[in-house]
This record gives sequence, C-alpha cells and structure tokens, in this order.
Amino acid sequence: MRGKSFVPLALILGFLLVSTDTSQVTAANMRSFIEGVRRKAPVVYVGSVREVHQLTRTKFDIKARAVVDVLAVMRSPGANPREATLEYSSYDDKTPILAGGPQYQLQPGVKVVVFANSFASSIPPGYLIQGSREELLQRIEALRDALSHMSADQLKVHEINEEDRRIQLALYDKLSAYLPTAK
Repeated sequence: MRGKSFVPLALILGFLLVSTDTSQVTAANMRSFIEGVRRKAPVVYVGSVREVHQLTRTKFDIKARAVVDVLAVMRSPGANPREATLEYSSYDDKTPILAGGPQYQLQPGVKVVVFANSFASSIPPGYLIQGSREELLQRIEALRDALSHMSADQLKVHEINEEDRRIQLALYDKLSAYLPTAK
C-alpha cells in the first residue's frame, strides 16, 4: 500500500521540478539577488582598515572585527562618523576557507567599500568589496556596467526595479568619481 501512494507523489514532484521557471530556482541563491541587497543597504561608505582583531577561532571559522577609518560616505540615514567597525568571517593557514564563503582577509591599510545596515555591523554576503583603490574602482565599474545592461527579467531576479537601477547607477557613478581621488 505504501508503494502505491508514493508513486503519485513522486510524479507530482517531478512535474513541479520540470515545470518550474529556472530563473526562480536560481533566485534561491543569495548571490543571485545581491544587487537588491546592496540597494537596500542604508549605509554605504568607503574606508581604510585601521586595525583588525580576532574575536573567536574555531576549526572552521575565524570571527574578526575591523576598525575602519571612514573616508567618504555615499549613503547614510544620519550622522557620518569618522570611524566604523565591522565583524566578519575570516580564514588563514590554520583555518581553511569555507566553500561558499563569504570570508575576508582584511589587513590594516586595505581599502573597502561597505554596504551595511549601520556603521557598526556584521557583513553578510556581498556587502564588502576590498582591495586597492584601483581594484575597488574596477569592481565598482564592473557592477555599474552589469547593472546598466540588465534586462527586465534580470532586474526581477536581482530584486530591483527601474527606479532602484537608477539609484544604484547614481551611487556607482558617485563611487567611481570618488575612488580615483581617494588617498
């Protein structure tokens, strides 16, 4: 009796999988709608890592906190502090990188572009871009170019609309204008 009730259930499940729009399946991956996540970040700033502190270490992960000198604020709901802190996941030669990340190896002097909820926050996937000024500029230009060429369907997958695209393109233009002049 059990075998007979399983067959219809398996057929229904198979039909649902075959008939599902693949753009919706890929949307389940957090990285698929990262532009929407960046768009919703109330705080966006450029900074330079001043110091890094290890908070905890396990066999699989290192929790760290960076103190960042805020060089420029691109988006903020209120006052713009000179300093920010961010907690993040890291790795080293004793604690290998996790598959699927995101993990960062921040060092003093590294420049960052941070998309966050506040100036004291944890960094989930896609909220942090790190590197030299030139690397940050290249990454921001790549984000701007990708966003400007997204189709209406791609915008939906990234959970943004035309208004969001316009706002984000203006943000990326502002970042692109600032980064070459940053010290």
